[in-house]
Amino acid sequence: MISSLEYDGFTLIELVMVILLLGILSVSVAVKWPGSMKEAAAVGEFKRAVRYAQHLAITREFTGVATAWGITVTGNKYTVQRRATDCTDCSAADCVHDFCGRSLLDDAEITITSGNIWFNGLGTPFNDSLAPLDDTIFTITESSGSTVTIYGDTGYVE
Repeated sequence: MISSLEYDGFTLIELVMVILLLGILSVSVAVKWPGSMKEAAAVGEFKRAVRYAQHLAITREFTGVATAWGITVTGNKYTVQRRATDCTDCSAADCVHDFCGRSLLDDAEITITSGNIWFNGLGTPFNDSLAPLDDTIFTITESSGSTVTIYGDTGYVE
């Protein structure tokens, strides 16, 4: 006489539930995964360059407009420099050699909007005509397009 049967293994309902839960988890991860890791890295590099220019403006004797530090973007390249310095060959003393004529991630395929932004001794941004800036947005595009915003009131880089 068999009093009870013991089964080793999973029932079909248990297997379907596990597969369903794995599917839900994978969809939620895929939604939050960045579109392009390369673009996210390029945005991070540009933020660091802007913050470094701001740091130089605060710590390196800002005495007037000509001594302001900032970042210039031309084409797909950016340069951290003093405002009155010609950095076309990157050998001038007030050009930061590691950030001179540099493409984001050393990849010419990544585009960035052109423009200049300068910082005073408090780290507040101003433009070429010496006017305080409103919020400034640089767009970096490798696949989908990301933005870096520099806030005019505080100089905060986001």
